[in-house]
Amino acid sequence: MRIEDKDEKGEGYLVIESKGDLDEFWKLVMKKAEEKAKDRKPSYETQSPK
Repeated sequence: MRIEDKDEKGEGYLVIESKGDLDEFWKLVMKKAEEKAKDRKPSYETQSPK
């Protein structure tokens, strides 16, 4: 897995070179999603009681 050279807008692109790289990338994505889910509170906790 590597970052491809940046284009004229300055954005780099991720290049997946093998199945192992794809698995590693997927694990990183899932880890980040779990961290965000932990930080998010359910809507019923943020609303005041009526």
